Amino acid sequence: MPKKYIRVCPECSSTDTQPDMSADSYAKGLLNSWRCNNCGYTGLFFPEYTSEDAKKIKEKK
Repeated sequence: MPKKYIRVCPECSSTDTQPDMSADSYAKGLLNSWRCNNCGYTGLFFPEYTSEDAKKIKEKK
């Protein structure tokens, strides 16, 4: 069974993330930008971890 990967916010370690579909993002040409729904951080780099590793990271913070 393949492992499931989850994107994690680099600022707050939340897994509640989604692609940034805001008008500002499109105006800047950042079509692969991501947004954290927890802290509002937006950026291109949102690391992906397995669900087990994501839980460990969240527990540390």
